[in-house]
Amino acid sequence: MKLRDAIKEKGNPFWIPDCTRDELPQFFVELDFKVGVEVGVSWGGNIVDYCKAGLTIYGVDPWQDSEDNIYRKIISIPGEHARTIEDVYQYARQRTAPYPNCTLIRKTSVEAVQDFPKRSLDFVYVDANHAFGYIAMDLANWVDKVKKGGVIAGHDYYSTQGDRGLRHVGNVVDAFAKSYDFTNWYVLGQKNEDRELNEKFDRELSFMFIKHW
Repeated sequence: MKLRDAIKEKGNPFWIPDCTRDELPQFFVELDFKVGVEVGVSWGGNIVDYCKAGLTIYGVDPWQDSEDNIYRKIISIPGEHARTIEDVYQYARQRTAPYPNCTLIRKTSVEAVQDFPKRSLDFVYVDANHAFGYIAMDLANWVDKVKKGGVIAGHDYYSTQGDRGLRHVGNVVDAFAKSYDFTNWYVLGQKNEDRELNEKFDRELSFMFIKHW
């Protein structure tokens, strides 16, 4: 289902069939969005899609270990050997270098959010540290930076592989929906038991809110 059609549906959340996060950049273009932020860039696998769509995109990532060391588990580069997080940062720089519409900001999420005025962004996509406290802070801090009618989205709401390491994300997002009175929001894809055989899907499903204030 196309995202333009899916947002006409109702659900808390509405699970969008045959949909992946790869569709978000073009969807944002169709909505006439111009500028957004990805929080959690790692090696740059996702941010390049926004670059190619012509969107002005800021990539926020400290490229450093967090105290609980969760970050280090998710910095692998497909087909590359990364010995240090600095290697990952340099790889992200190389991937995004051809795109003048992309700016990498090497700061923590808490530091970088202060660089953006309230309601200055069309969208934010959160895919940083997946521990409970971090994902809660990211959503709470960045939501005010998004315009009314803009999108707050992120990765790893639901794991089709049953990855217990991602369970905090779904719990925090559910609480975020209730706390900010979202009665209608979306998950890009469906649970394993609901998915048709030939549907496309991500291994970890993304969530999406349309800001109503």
